[in-house]
Amino acid sequence: MANEEGSVKVVITADDQRALDSDAYHLISSEAAEDLIDQGGVTVLDVRSPQEYADGHLRESLNIRYDSLDPLPAELEGLDRDAPVLAYCRTGNRARKSCAQLINNGFTNVYNMDKGILDWAGVTVAW
Repeated sequence: MANEEGSVKVVITADDQRALDSDAYHLISSEAAEDLIDQGGVTVLDVRSPQEYADGHLRESLNIRYDSLDPLPAELEGLDRDAPVLAYCRTGNRARKSCAQLINNGFTNVYNMDKGILDWAGVTVAW
């Protein structure tokens, strides 16, 4: 299955879909994502391009492009695989792919912010 996000083509493979169908994957609203961040203990991944990240991003987020998660980058290698990880992008498609890649790398508590940063209206972002 392929999705278009701007000029980015996001392909979801059969392995990705199995990961997304697992109990490890959670699709949540931007409000629920904000609550998760406020609780602390979550790793927040902005999987957009560095330029998009520079234009504004969620506080304390790491910028690791969605197509740089397999193999797992060094920044994520030491993370507790059972701790929550929240991925977001512009609309949710790249984050969906990223969540699948994280699950396929052993993460068990992965969140995708539905509708991406476009749904984060009215909430302060970092610059």
